[in-house]
Amino acid sequence: MTYPARITRLKGGDYSITIHEGRKHQVRRMFEAMGFTVKSLKRIRMGTLQLGTLTAGKVRELRRDEVEALGA
Repeated sequence: MTYPARITRLKGGDYSITIHEGRKHQVRRMFEAMGFTVKSLKRIRMGTLQLGTLTAGKVRELRRDEVEALGA
């Protein structure tokens, strides 16, 4: 069992999904159950951390407050 997901339809036919915990291939299985095929997924936030303008393959060092917010 997981918390309920929140799904919002965006312009261009894309969807935004908010889940509180991810299980293996959970999003893909949710959409397959509705008759859709997932072509790609992009994580834009994890906890309080947001992707922002960071491009694919790039990394940045976390600030101390960000590490503390993650409970590490």
